[in-house]
Amino acid sequence: MRSILDEFSHFFIIPLIIGILGGFSAYIFRYLIKLFSHIYTIGFLNNSLSIVFLMPLFFLFSNFLVSRFINENPEITLDNIAKKISIAVGKFSIVKSFLALFLTSLGIGVGVPVGREAPIAKLGGLLAEIFIKVFKISRINMPIYLSAGVSSAVSATFNAPIAGIFLGLEIILGRINNYIVIPLIISSTVATLISQEFIGKFTAFYVPKLDYTFDYLYFLPLSAIFFSCIAIIINFSLKQFKIFRFLYIERWRYIVFFNGFIVGLIIYLVPEVKGVGYEYINDLFENKYFYEHTFIIALGKMIGTVVSLGSGLFGGIVSPSIFIGSFTGYWFGGLFENYNIDPRVFALIGSASILAGLSKAPVRSSIIIVELTHSYQLFIPTLLTAGITSYFLSKFEPASYFRRTLIQKGLDVDNRLLEEFRNITDLNNFVENIPTLKPEYSLKKAIKVFAKSEINYLPVIDKNNEV
Repeated sequence: MRSILDEFSHFFIIPLIIGILGGFSAYIFRYLIKLFSHIYTIGFLNNSLSIVFLMPLFFLFSNFLVSRFINENPEITLDNIAKKISIAVGKFSIVKSFLALFLTSLGIGVGVPVGREAPIAKLGGLLAEIFIKVFKISRINMPIYLSAGVSSAVSATFNAPIAGIFLGLEIILGRINNYIVIPLIISSTVATLISQEFIGKFTAFYVPKLDYTFDYLYFLPLSAIFFSCIAIIINFSLKQFKIFRFLYIERWRYIVFFNGFIVGLIIYLVPEVKGVGYEYINDLFENKYFYEHTFIIALGKMIGTVVSLGSGLFGGIVSPSIFIGSFTGYWFGGLFENYNIDPRVFALIGSASILAGLSKAPVRSSIIIVELTHSYQLFIPTLLTAGITSYFLSKFEPASYFRRTLIQKGLDVDNRLLEEFRNITDLNNFVENIPTLKPEYSLKKAIKVFAKSEINYLPVIDKNNEV
Protein backbone atom coordinates (compact mmCIF):
# COMPACT_ATOMS: atom_id res chain seq x y z
CA MET A 1 0.00 0.00 0.00
CA ARG A 2 2.86 2.32 0.89
CA SER A 3 4.53 1.80 -2.49
CA ILE A 4 1.27 2.60 -4.31
CA LEU A 5 0.92 5.88 -2.40
CA ASP A 6 4.54 6.78 -3.10
CA GLU A 7 4.06 6.08 -6.79
CA PHE A 8 0.84 8.10 -6.96
CA SER A 9 2.54 10.95 -5.12
CA HIS A 10 5.52 10.91 -7.51
CA PHE A 11 3.46 10.86 -10.70
CA PHE A 12 0.57 13.14 -9.73
CA ILE A 13 0.47 14.85 -6.31
CA ILE A 14 3.97 16.36 -6.23
CA PRO A 15 3.96 17.46 -9.91
CA LEU A 16 0.46 18.92 -9.42
CA ILE A 17 1.61 21.12 -6.52
CA ILE A 18 4.80 22.10 -8.32
CA GLY A 19 2.72 23.01 -11.39
CA ILE A 20 0.49 25.23 -9.25
CA LEU A 21 3.56 26.99 -7.85
CA GLY A 22 4.99 27.42 -11.36
CA GLY A 23 1.73 28.79 -12.75
CA PHE A 24 1.27 31.39 -10.03
CA SER A 25 4.94 32.41 -10.17
CA ALA A 26 4.49 33.21 -13.89
CA TYR A 27 1.33 35.18 -13.10
CA ILE A 28 3.08 37.20 -10.38
CA PHE A 29 6.01 37.87 -12.71
CA ARG A 30 3.74 39.25 -15.45
CA TYR A 31 1.83 41.31 -12.89
CA LEU A 32 5.06 42.92 -11.64
CA ILE A 33 6.16 43.74 -15.20
CA LYS A 34 2.81 45.43 -15.91
CA LEU A 35 2.95 47.26 -12.58
CA PHE A 36 6.42 48.69 -13.19
CA SER A 37 5.54 49.52 -16.80
CA HIS A 38 2.46 51.41 -15.61
CA ILE A 39 4.47 53.31 -13.02
CA TYR A 40 7.01 54.24 -15.68
CA THR A 41 4.44 55.55 -18.16
CA ILE A 42 2.59 57.83 -15.75
CA GLY A 43 3.58 61.34 -14.73
CA PHE A 44 6.66 63.08 -16.05
CA LEU A 45 8.26 59.78 -17.04
CA ASN A 46 5.79 59.47 -19.94
CA ASN A 47 8.41 61.06 -22.17
CA SER A 48 10.42 59.11 -24.73
CA LEU A 49 13.57 61.11 -24.00
CA SER A 50 13.43 60.17 -20.31
CA ILE A 51 14.61 56.66 -21.14
CA VAL A 52 18.05 58.02 -22.10
CA PHE A 53 18.54 59.32 -18.55
CA LEU A 54 16.59 56.65 -16.68
CA MET A 55 18.41 53.66 -18.17
CA PRO A 56 21.90 54.54 -16.82
CA LEU A 57 20.39 54.97 -13.36
CA PHE A 58 18.71 51.57 -13.57
CA PHE A 59 21.94 49.91 -14.76
CA LEU A 60 23.80 51.48 -11.84
CA PHE A 61 21.06 50.52 -9.37
CA SER A 62 21.05 46.94 -10.60
CA ASN A 63 24.84 46.71 -10.41
CA PHE A 64 24.77 48.04 -6.83
CA LEU A 65 22.21 45.49 -5.65
CA VAL A 66 23.97 42.58 -7.36
CA SER A 67 27.40 43.50 -5.96
CA ARG A 68 25.89 44.13 -2.52
CA PHE A 69 23.82 40.97 -2.09
CA ILE A 70 25.24 38.36 -4.46
CA ASN A 71 28.72 36.92 -4.01
CA GLU A 72 28.50 34.14 -6.61
CA ASN A 73 28.28 34.46 -10.39
CA PRO A 74 25.26 36.75 -10.95
CA GLU A 75 24.58 35.42 -14.46
CA ILE A 76 21.31 33.52 -14.82
CA THR A 77 20.85 31.40 -17.92
CA LEU A 78 18.99 28.18 -18.63
CA ASP A 79 22.33 26.39 -18.92
CA ASN A 80 23.41 27.66 -15.50
CA ILE A 81 20.10 26.52 -14.04
CA ALA A 82 20.63 23.11 -15.64
CA LYS A 83 24.07 22.90 -14.01
CA LYS A 84 22.57 23.87 -10.68
CA ILE A 85 20.14 20.97 -10.93
CA SER A 86 22.48 18.35 -12.41
CA ILE A 87 25.61 19.13 -10.37
CA ALA A 88 24.48 20.86 -7.16
CA VAL A 89 21.03 19.14 -7.08
CA GLY A 90 19.36 22.45 -6.35
CA LYS A 91 20.65 24.75 -3.62
CA PHE A 92 19.10 27.75 -5.35
CA SER A 93 19.82 31.03 -3.61
CA ILE A 94 16.63 32.60 -2.27
CA VAL A 95 18.16 36.08 -2.31
CA LYS A 96 19.45 35.74 -5.87
CA SER A 97 16.18 34.27 -7.15
CA PHE A 98 13.92 36.99 -5.74
CA LEU A 99 16.41 39.74 -6.57
CA ALA A 100 16.45 38.45 -10.16
CA LEU A 101 12.63 38.45 -10.18
CA PHE A 102 12.49 42.03 -8.90
CA LEU A 103 15.22 43.48 -11.13
CA THR A 104 14.08 41.65 -14.27
CA SER A 105 10.43 42.68 -13.88
CA LEU A 106 11.51 46.24 -13.08
CA GLY A 107 13.95 46.26 -15.99
CA ILE A 108 11.50 44.92 -18.57
CA GLY A 109 8.87 47.28 -17.17
CA VAL A 110 11.04 50.32 -17.91
CA GLY A 111 12.22 48.94 -21.25
CA VAL A 112 15.46 46.94 -20.80
CA PRO A 113 15.69 44.71 -23.92
CA VAL A 114 16.03 41.32 -22.21
CA GLY A 115 13.82 38.23 -21.88
CA ARG A 116 12.00 36.89 -18.87
CA GLU A 117 12.49 33.11 -19.14
CA ALA A 118 15.73 32.59 -17.15
CA PRO A 119 14.70 34.43 -13.93
CA ILE A 120 11.23 32.83 -13.93
CA ALA A 121 12.79 29.41 -14.56
CA LYS A 122 15.10 29.92 -11.59
CA LEU A 123 12.14 30.99 -9.42
CA GLY A 124 10.22 27.86 -10.48
CA GLY A 125 13.16 25.69 -9.46
CA LEU A 126 13.52 27.52 -6.15
CA LEU A 127 9.83 27.15 -5.23
CA ALA A 128 9.98 23.44 -6.08
CA GLU A 129 13.05 23.04 -3.88
CA ILE A 130 11.42 24.90 -0.98
CA PHE A 131 8.33 22.71 -1.30
CA ILE A 132 10.43 19.53 -1.24
CA LYS A 133 12.38 20.67 1.83
CA VAL A 134 9.37 21.92 3.79
CA PHE A 135 7.43 18.69 3.34
CA LYS A 136 10.57 16.54 3.71
CA ILE A 137 10.08 14.72 0.43
CA SER A 138 12.75 12.18 -0.51
CA ARG A 139 15.68 13.81 -2.34
CA ILE A 140 16.18 10.77 -4.57
CA ASN A 141 14.00 12.32 -7.26
CA MET A 142 15.10 15.90 -6.56
CA PRO A 143 16.44 16.56 -10.13
CA ILE A 144 13.08 15.47 -11.59
CA TYR A 145 11.06 17.71 -9.27
CA LEU A 146 13.38 20.68 -9.76
CA SER A 147 13.14 20.21 -13.52
CA ALA A 148 9.36 20.08 -13.16
CA GLY A 149 9.49 23.40 -11.31
CA VAL A 150 11.60 25.00 -14.05
CA SER A 151 9.51 23.50 -16.86
CA SER A 152 6.21 24.53 -15.29
CA ALA A 153 7.31 28.14 -14.81
CA VAL A 154 8.53 28.39 -18.41
CA SER A 155 5.39 26.66 -19.73
CA ALA A 156 3.15 29.13 -17.93
CA THR A 157 5.23 32.12 -18.99
CA PHE A 158 5.04 31.27 -22.70
CA ASN A 159 1.72 29.37 -22.65
CA ALA A 160 3.65 26.49 -24.21
CA PRO A 161 3.53 23.25 -22.17
CA ILE A 162 5.16 21.07 -24.83
CA ALA A 163 8.14 23.41 -25.04
CA GLY A 164 8.36 23.42 -21.24
CA ILE A 165 8.46 19.62 -21.16
CA PHE A 166 11.20 19.52 -23.79
CA LEU A 167 13.14 22.10 -21.80
CA GLY A 168 13.32 19.66 -18.91
CA LEU A 169 14.13 16.69 -21.11
CA GLU A 170 16.56 18.23 -23.58
CA ILE A 171 18.49 20.71 -21.47
CA ILE A 172 18.29 19.56 -17.86
CA LEU A 173 17.68 15.84 -17.50
CA GLY A 174 18.83 14.45 -20.84
CA ARG A 175 16.83 11.27 -20.37
CA ILE A 176 13.42 10.13 -21.56
CA ASN A 177 11.30 7.57 -19.75
CA ASN A 178 7.84 7.58 -18.21
CA TYR A 179 9.20 7.98 -14.68
CA ILE A 180 10.56 11.37 -15.75
CA VAL A 181 8.16 12.41 -18.50
CA ILE A 182 4.86 12.02 -16.61
CA PRO A 183 5.76 14.40 -13.72
CA LEU A 184 6.94 16.97 -16.27
CA ILE A 185 3.68 16.62 -18.21
CA ILE A 186 1.55 17.07 -15.09
CA SER A 187 3.47 20.07 -13.74
CA SER A 188 3.76 21.85 -17.11
CA THR A 189 0.11 21.41 -18.12
CA VAL A 190 -1.19 22.42 -14.68
CA ALA A 191 0.98 25.54 -14.71
CA THR A 192 -0.21 26.42 -18.22
CA LEU A 193 -3.86 25.97 -17.23
CA ILE A 194 -3.36 28.32 -14.28
CA SER A 195 -1.66 30.83 -16.56
CA GLN A 196 -4.53 30.63 -19.05
CA GLU A 197 -7.07 31.13 -16.27
CA PHE A 198 -5.43 34.24 -14.79
CA ILE A 199 -3.61 35.72 -17.80
CA GLY A 200 -5.65 34.42 -20.72
CA LYS A 201 -5.43 31.94 -23.57
CA PHE A 202 -2.92 33.99 -25.42
CA THR A 203 -0.26 33.48 -28.02
CA ALA A 204 2.93 35.42 -27.42
CA PHE A 205 2.43 37.12 -30.78
CA TYR A 206 -0.04 36.69 -33.60
CA VAL A 207 1.08 34.97 -36.79
CA PRO A 208 -1.38 34.66 -39.68
CA LYS A 209 -1.82 31.40 -41.54
CA LEU A 210 1.42 30.94 -43.48
CA ASP A 211 2.57 28.13 -45.70
CA TYR A 212 5.54 27.22 -47.83
CA THR A 213 6.28 25.53 -51.13
CA PHE A 214 9.31 23.51 -52.15
CA ASP A 215 10.77 26.70 -53.63
CA TYR A 216 11.44 27.86 -50.08
CA LEU A 217 13.61 24.81 -49.38
CA TYR A 218 16.31 26.06 -51.74
CA PHE A 219 16.81 29.11 -49.53
CA LEU A 220 16.89 27.28 -46.18
CA PRO A 221 20.64 26.39 -46.15
CA LEU A 222 21.55 29.96 -47.09
CA SER A 223 19.26 31.32 -44.38
CA ALA A 224 20.83 28.94 -41.85
CA ILE A 225 24.29 30.33 -42.66
CA PHE A 226 22.93 33.86 -42.26
CA PHE A 227 21.30 33.10 -38.90
CA SER A 228 24.44 31.26 -37.76
CA CYS A 229 26.54 34.35 -38.38
CA ILE A 230 24.19 36.46 -36.28
CA ALA A 231 24.19 33.93 -33.42
CA ILE A 232 27.99 33.67 -33.54
CA ILE A 233 28.31 37.45 -33.27
CA ILE A 234 25.96 37.54 -30.27
CA ASN A 235 27.76 34.66 -28.54
CA PHE A 236 31.17 36.20 -29.18
CA SER A 237 30.04 39.61 -27.92
CA LEU A 238 28.63 38.19 -24.68
CA LYS A 239 31.87 36.29 -24.04
CA GLN A 240 33.92 39.42 -24.68
CA PHE A 241 31.79 41.29 -22.15
CA LYS A 242 32.64 38.64 -19.54
CA ILE A 243 36.35 39.12 -20.19
CA PHE A 244 35.97 42.90 -20.21
CA ARG A 245 34.12 42.79 -16.91
CA PHE A 246 36.85 40.68 -15.31
CA LEU A 247 39.61 43.01 -16.52
CA TYR A 248 37.90 46.21 -15.38
CA ILE A 249 36.07 45.01 -12.30
CA GLU A 250 37.30 47.96 -10.21
CA ARG A 251 35.80 50.48 -12.60
CA TRP A 252 32.82 48.41 -13.62
CA ARG A 253 30.18 50.64 -12.01
CA TYR A 254 31.30 53.56 -14.21
CA ILE A 255 31.24 51.33 -17.29
CA VAL A 256 27.77 50.06 -16.33
CA PHE A 257 26.50 53.64 -16.10
CA PHE A 258 27.86 54.38 -19.57
CA ASN A 259 26.36 51.15 -20.92
CA GLY A 260 22.98 52.18 -19.55
CA PHE A 261 23.25 55.46 -21.41
CA ILE A 262 24.04 53.58 -24.64
CA VAL A 263 21.01 51.29 -24.21
CA GLY A 264 18.75 54.25 -23.36
CA LEU A 265 19.94 56.10 -26.46
CA ILE A 266 19.29 53.06 -28.66
CA ILE A 267 15.76 52.72 -27.27
CA TYR A 268 15.13 56.43 -27.88
CA LEU A 269 16.30 56.14 -31.50
CA VAL A 270 14.73 52.72 -32.15
CA PRO A 271 11.69 52.37 -29.84
CA GLU A 272 11.02 48.79 -30.99
CA VAL A 273 14.09 47.69 -29.00
CA LYS A 274 12.31 48.42 -25.73
CA GLY A 275 11.32 45.52 -23.46
CA VAL A 276 10.33 42.07 -24.72
CA GLY A 277 8.91 43.53 -27.94
CA TYR A 278 6.28 40.96 -28.90
CA GLU A 279 3.85 43.70 -29.89
CA TYR A 280 6.32 44.80 -32.57
CA ILE A 281 6.61 41.22 -33.82
CA ASN A 282 2.83 41.34 -34.25
CA ASP A 283 3.26 44.41 -36.45
CA LEU A 284 5.98 42.62 -38.39
CA PHE A 285 3.71 39.70 -39.25
CA GLU A 286 1.06 42.18 -40.33
CA ASN A 287 3.55 43.60 -42.86
CA LYS A 288 3.69 47.01 -41.18
CA TYR A 289 7.45 47.35 -41.75
CA PHE A 290 9.49 47.81 -44.90
CA TYR A 291 12.00 45.01 -45.01
CA GLU A 292 14.85 47.52 -45.44
CA HIS A 293 14.13 48.89 -41.95
CA THR A 294 13.83 45.56 -40.16
CA PHE A 295 17.57 44.88 -40.10
CA ILE A 296 18.21 48.23 -38.39
CA ILE A 297 15.64 47.35 -35.74
CA ALA A 298 17.20 43.91 -35.26
CA LEU A 299 20.67 45.43 -35.00
CA GLY A 300 19.45 47.83 -32.32
CA LYS A 301 17.93 44.91 -30.40
CA MET A 302 21.16 42.92 -30.70
CA ILE A 303 23.30 45.73 -29.35
CA GLY A 304 20.81 46.61 -26.59
CA THR A 305 20.47 43.01 -25.44
CA VAL A 306 24.20 42.23 -25.53
CA VAL A 307 25.08 45.41 -23.64
CA SER A 308 22.32 44.82 -21.06
CA LEU A 309 23.18 41.17 -20.38
CA GLY A 310 26.91 41.85 -20.69
CA SER A 311 26.59 44.56 -18.05
CA GLY A 312 25.34 41.97 -15.59
CA LEU A 313 21.62 42.74 -15.69
CA PHE A 314 19.24 39.91 -14.98
CA GLY A 315 17.17 38.67 -17.89
CA GLY A 316 16.85 35.96 -20.48
CA ILE A 317 18.02 35.49 -24.05
CA VAL A 318 14.97 33.60 -25.39
CA SER A 319 12.69 36.56 -26.06
CA PRO A 320 15.45 38.71 -27.58
CA SER A 321 16.46 35.74 -29.75
CA ILE A 322 12.90 35.42 -31.05
CA PHE A 323 12.75 39.17 -31.74
CA ILE A 324 16.14 39.30 -33.49
CA GLY A 325 15.38 36.16 -35.48
CA SER A 326 12.00 37.48 -36.59
CA PHE A 327 13.27 40.82 -37.83
CA THR A 328 16.45 39.50 -39.46
CA GLY A 329 14.46 36.66 -41.02
CA TYR A 330 11.95 39.14 -42.44
CA TRP A 331 14.84 41.15 -43.89
CA PHE A 332 16.38 37.98 -45.38
CA GLY A 333 13.06 36.93 -46.93
CA GLY A 334 12.54 40.43 -48.29
CA LEU A 335 15.68 40.06 -50.38
CA PHE A 336 13.94 37.34 -52.40
CA GLU A 337 10.46 38.82 -52.83
CA ASN A 338 10.94 38.65 -56.60
CA TYR A 339 10.96 34.84 -56.23
CA ASN A 340 7.48 34.89 -54.66
CA ILE A 341 8.94 34.43 -51.18
CA ASP A 342 6.84 35.63 -48.25
CA PRO A 343 9.34 37.23 -45.82
CA ARG A 344 7.07 36.35 -42.89
CA VAL A 345 7.86 32.66 -43.40
CA PHE A 346 11.56 33.37 -42.89
CA ALA A 347 10.68 35.65 -39.97
CA LEU A 348 9.16 32.67 -38.19
CA ILE A 349 11.97 30.32 -39.26
CA GLY A 350 14.54 32.89 -38.15
CA SER A 351 13.05 33.23 -34.69
CA ALA A 352 13.57 29.49 -34.10
CA SER A 353 16.99 29.41 -35.76
CA ILE A 354 18.54 32.26 -33.77
CA LEU A 355 17.08 30.75 -30.60
CA ALA A 356 18.49 27.33 -31.55
CA GLY A 357 21.90 28.81 -32.26
CA LEU A 358 22.11 30.59 -28.91
CA SER A 359 20.55 27.83 -26.79
CA LYS A 360 22.04 24.88 -28.73
CA ALA A 361 18.64 23.21 -28.52
CA PRO A 362 17.14 23.01 -32.05
CA VAL A 363 14.23 20.68 -31.20
CA ARG A 364 13.03 22.70 -28.22
CA SER A 365 13.51 25.99 -30.08
CA SER A 366 11.44 24.81 -33.04
CA ILE A 367 8.69 23.50 -30.76
CA ILE A 368 8.60 26.77 -28.80
CA ILE A 369 8.04 28.81 -31.96
CA VAL A 370 5.42 26.61 -33.62
CA GLU A 371 3.60 26.21 -30.29
CA LEU A 372 3.73 29.92 -29.48
CA THR A 373 2.35 30.85 -32.89
CA HIS A 374 0.24 27.75 -33.69
CA SER A 375 2.17 27.52 -36.96
CA TYR A 376 2.50 23.75 -36.96
CA GLN A 377 2.40 23.62 -40.77
CA LEU A 378 5.84 25.28 -40.79
CA PHE A 379 7.43 22.84 -38.37
CA ILE A 380 9.48 20.96 -41.01
CA PRO A 381 11.33 23.96 -42.53
CA THR A 382 11.66 25.51 -39.07
CA LEU A 383 13.23 22.39 -37.56
CA LEU A 384 15.46 21.85 -40.59
CA THR A 385 16.87 25.37 -40.54
CA ALA A 386 17.26 25.35 -36.75
CA GLY A 387 19.18 22.09 -36.97
CA ILE A 388 21.53 23.39 -39.67
CA THR A 389 22.07 26.61 -37.70
CA SER A 390 22.97 24.63 -34.58
CA TYR A 391 25.41 22.57 -36.62
CA PHE A 392 27.25 25.66 -37.88
CA LEU A 393 27.38 27.05 -34.33
CA SER A 394 28.86 23.80 -33.06
CA LYS A 395 31.76 24.08 -35.54
CA PHE A 396 32.90 27.17 -33.65
CA GLU A 397 32.48 25.37 -30.32
CA PRO A 398 33.36 21.70 -30.98
CA ALA A 399 33.01 20.73 -27.32
CA SER A 400 29.37 21.86 -27.38
CA TYR A 401 28.44 18.46 -28.85
CA PHE A 402 29.15 16.86 -25.50
CA ARG A 403 29.12 19.76 -23.03
CA ARG A 404 25.48 19.41 -22.03
CA THR A 405 25.78 15.61 -21.74
CA LEU A 406 28.74 15.99 -19.38
CA ILE A 407 26.81 18.51 -17.27
CA GLN A 408 23.85 16.12 -17.09
CA LYS A 409 26.28 13.49 -15.80
CA GLY A 410 27.34 15.88 -13.03
CA LEU A 411 30.60 17.13 -14.57
CA ASP A 412 31.03 20.91 -14.41
CA VAL A 413 33.08 21.43 -17.56
CA ASP A 414 32.85 25.22 -17.18
CA ASN A 415 34.34 25.30 -13.68
CA ARG A 416 37.20 27.82 -13.76
CA LEU A 417 38.94 26.28 -10.75
CA LEU A 418 38.89 22.87 -12.43
CA GLU A 419 40.45 24.40 -15.53
CA GLU A 420 43.19 25.99 -13.43
CA PHE A 421 43.82 22.63 -11.75
CA ARG A 422 44.25 20.96 -15.14
CA ASN A 423 46.71 23.64 -16.22
CA ILE A 424 49.02 23.31 -13.22
CA THR A 425 48.75 19.57 -12.63
CA ASP A 426 50.49 16.74 -14.45
CA LEU A 427 47.57 14.38 -14.88
CA ASN A 428 49.87 11.57 -15.90
CA ASN A 429 50.74 11.14 -12.23
CA PHE A 430 47.11 10.27 -11.58
CA VAL A 431 46.14 8.20 -14.60
CA GLU A 432 49.15 5.99 -15.29
CA ASN A 433 47.67 3.00 -13.45
CA ILE A 434 44.18 3.23 -14.94
CA PRO A 435 43.19 0.12 -16.91
CA THR A 436 42.45 0.66 -20.58
CA LEU A 437 40.26 -0.94 -23.23
CA LYS A 438 41.05 -1.61 -26.88
CA PRO A 439 38.62 -1.56 -29.84
CA GLU A 440 39.23 -5.24 -30.62
CA TYR A 441 38.26 -6.42 -27.12
CA SER A 442 35.25 -8.70 -26.96
CA LEU A 443 32.37 -7.78 -24.65
CA LYS A 444 33.35 -10.59 -22.30
CA LYS A 445 36.93 -9.33 -22.01
CA ALA A 446 35.79 -5.73 -21.50
CA ILE A 447 33.50 -6.84 -18.66
CA LYS A 448 36.44 -8.59 -16.97
CA VAL A 449 38.52 -5.40 -17.14
CA PHE A 450 35.68 -3.39 -15.58
CA ALA A 451 35.20 -6.04 -12.90
CA LYS A 452 38.82 -5.66 -11.77
CA SER A 453 38.64 -1.86 -11.75
CA GLU A 454 37.03 0.47 -9.23
CA ILE A 455 36.44 3.08 -11.94
CA ASN A 456 33.15 3.29 -13.85
CA TYR A 457 34.63 4.95 -16.95
CA LEU A 458 37.71 3.58 -18.75
CA PRO A 459 39.54 5.02 -21.78
CA VAL A 460 39.62 3.18 -25.08
CA ILE A 461 43.06 3.37 -26.74
CA ASP A 462 44.41 2.33 -30.13
CA LYS A 463 47.61 0.45 -30.96
CA ASN A 464 49.56 3.72 -30.59
CA ASN A 465 48.28 4.09 -27.01
CA GLU A 466 46.25 7.15 -27.98
CA VAL A 467 42.71 7.70 -26.76
